[in-house]
Amino acid sequence: MKKISLTAATLTALLAACGQQSTGTGPVSAPVAQTPAAQTPAALRPAYATINPSQVVTTKSGELYVRDQLVVRLRGQDAQAIAAKVGGTVLSRIPELNVALIGLGTGQDARSVGVELMKQGLVIYADAHQVEFKEKAVYRDAGLSAQDTRQVFDTLPQYALDANHMDAQAAWDAGYTGKGVKVGVIDDPTDVSHPDLNPNWAGKAYDPVTEKTYTDAQAWIDAIDGMDGKVDQKVDPDIEHGTAVASTISSARNGKGIVGVAPDSTFFTAAIFQPGYVGQYFVASSIIWSVNQGSQVLNNSWGGSGYSPILKQAFDYAMEHNVVVVASAGNSARENWQNPAQLPGLIPSAALDINNNKASFSSFGRQISVSAPGVDVLLASPLFLDKDGKRKSGYTAPGGSGYQLISGTSFSGPYTAGAAALILGAKPDLDPHQVRRLMEETADGSVGDNPSGFDRQTGYGLIRLDRLAARLKAGNMPQKGGSARVKVEIQTPGGYVPGILSDVILEGAGQDGALYAVQTDADGYANFVSIAPGTYTLRVGTPDLTLTGGKPSDRGTFVGQLTVTSGTVIATVAQERVVLTKGAVDLNPVDPYEPNDSPDTATPTAYGKTTDTAYIFGKPKDYDYFKFTAAAGDKIKAEVLAAGQLGGSLDSYLYLIGPDGKTVLAENDDRGDPRIDSDSDLTVTIPAAGQYYLAVTSYTIAKDKLADNSPFNKFQLKLTKTN
Repeated sequence: MKKISLTAATLTALLAACGQQSTGTGPVSAPVAQTPAAQTPAALRPAYATINPSQVVTTKSGELYVRDQLVVRLRGQDAQAIAAKVGGTVLSRIPELNVALIGLGTGQDARSVGVELMKQGLVIYADAHQVEFKEKAVYRDAGLSAQDTRQVFDTLPQYALDANHMDAQAAWDAGYTGKGVKVGVIDDPTDVSHPDLNPNWAGKAYDPVTEKTYTDAQAWIDAIDGMDGKVDQKVDPDIEHGTAVASTISSARNGKGIVGVAPDSTFFTAAIFQPGYVGQYFVASSIIWSVNQGSQVLNNSWGGSGYSPILKQAFDYAMEHNVVVVASAGNSARENWQNPAQLPGLIPSAALDINNNKASFSSFGRQISVSAPGVDVLLASPLFLDKDGKRKSGYTAPGGSGYQLISGTSFSGPYTAGAAALILGAKPDLDPHQVRRLMEETADGSVGDNPSGFDRQTGYGLIRLDRLAARLKAGNMPQKGGSARVKVEIQTPGGYVPGILSDVILEGAGQDGALYAVQTDADGYANFVSIAPGTYTLRVGTPDLTLTGGKPSDRGTFVGQLTVTSGTVIATVAQERVVLTKGAVDLNPVDPYEPNDSPDTATPTAYGKTTDTAYIFGKPKDYDYFKFTAAAGDKIKAEVLAAGQLGGSLDSYLYLIGPDGKTVLAENDDRGDPRIDSDSDLTVTIPAAGQYYLAVTSYTIAKDKLADNSPFNKFQLKLTKTN
């Protein structure tokens, strides 16, 4: 599985974390580190299209975002009006989601602009365009001579499809081949020239960065050449993943190479992984494009940490259009949730090895639906053939055979998507939940820890296409899924306000019952689309203190019940209103010590005191100064309690400044040796009697020389004399 981070500031796309850039001054200065600018021919792609590495900001926590690109979900005003308000330009729109990508002017920071738009209530969410640089996938030569020839399908061996594993032949013999079903492969740009894939290519390929649809295989191959921003007639050798994924599902039964699970299905390809990066806006655009082309199944063999509102919105759009969405569980080898596999209504797939044991690398947990082979599976590798049947220069697949052995939940996922295509070929009117339940109810549970049902390692077990075919013949289908809509509000002295950044969880009965988790939007809504009908424990907590900071006592909580009725849809389902009396999010907090932005305006403090909560907020580059009197030989410890101890978003930086108000005597970024967390502390012996200063800011301001203006930049300053 390709690992990407689509964190939307790790659950904070609603409330961006940085402020606008300004010249600003502080106790010290340092150059801004930047990566080299991309070399992008203007004639090849639109000016906004290729993400310029020099504009990609890496936060200290490892998140990446494009400084001059803002993603907004609109409220009322059109995109042009919002862009004009922030001095930007509309680069792209996704009308189906009412979302726009806005390019900002020089010197602006998208996160700070997003905060301002949120504070003014002009958008439902606004944040910088989140990106991650993709990891290079690891493949190996197929080594076909070592394969057991008794497991041959078409002309090459594929153990995953044999009678000891998925038993695809039984489904095909029963007439279930995925005929007429269209599958959207959201991944690397797929090699539609490959002999196994070209017959079942649905005739369209999409580049979300340029918003261009290709209908000619040669034109698509040539476009892939240009996706690295260079016209050199070479294809990037890292582009292999999407071809392998598509071949798992839709390789034709044509007497060549391998065959897909659904050999009569067709596929579209949407290229979210382009050399070097993936952007969440482009992923959402690819999801919408794939649905609008008529895809009935979407395969997503990618993932990362966090929660992305724009991706949640895009996948909800797909499921509301009756599209089955499959996601690889992840390759973390531990129990955890990854995005998008964690989202309600999707079908997360775990990986098994050749002995039908859980693959050592496969992520697991209560969200897993089913499992499929994912270790050393034989799949296609790109050839990228030109119109004369010759390879594009600069590209060499492992072994040169056009096939390779690959491992990962990236491939158990498309085996699952292929099974969904078989189901929809027979029963096109089934909803996404019914498709999921058919696979679960006919799976082989003996491969996991619980032969009679669900276990966290493998879900309901190995997909068995022979059992699935028998069930389709019998005709008794599971009940339809349902939807739920929760509205969270906070009762304040001034009236009711939306409970934004609230965690809303639906928990089924038992320790392994279904578990769905959503975060509320700026209007306080949490939507659950195409989930299992039944009665759930409804748990609400607002706000998420890991994001906003504060004490557990600041958080409002609710526990109740919610019933999801079969056949309900999000557009008409009655909302469940939850009212709490605390937990309102303050987007414009008041710092009790401002103005204290210089030694002249420093706030007095003393040994044995801890300040009230203060904020690095209110200006793009805020420094808060505190002064204290010390004697020669005093041993002092100054501590900043911030994200590590209070929660919130402040990665603090602390300076001790001499009596002249200029000389930095000591400074600290992260406390502890080895590092404990991102909070700061200093232990110093005072050299001479006098008045000294402590200056608090953020690492982003102090060292990156970038703006940081989040309302969640909370801290307290503690000063102690230790001798």
